[in-house]
Amino acid sequence: MSAHLSSLGLAGLHLEMVSGHVASLAARTAGDTTTVGQYVEELENQSIARDAFRAELERITGLPADLIERRLAL
Repeated sequence: MSAHLSSLGLAGLHLEMVSGHVASLAARTAGDTTTVGQYVEELENQSIARDAFRAELERITGLPADLIERRLAL
């Protein structure tokens, strides 16, 4: 079980790191539109990380991620 939680933790950590980078780029893009392309790329990375986290959550719990998301208001 701890190996499963470890993989979920790593997926969550990666999502958190990517999300922080996206937020930082969003603030910079507001003042400098030359970073829009980089922002779009990071949004895609965030989407991939979110999907990986959801898939790992479903794998470990056996429950649909949508259900968990609604229950936890993620």
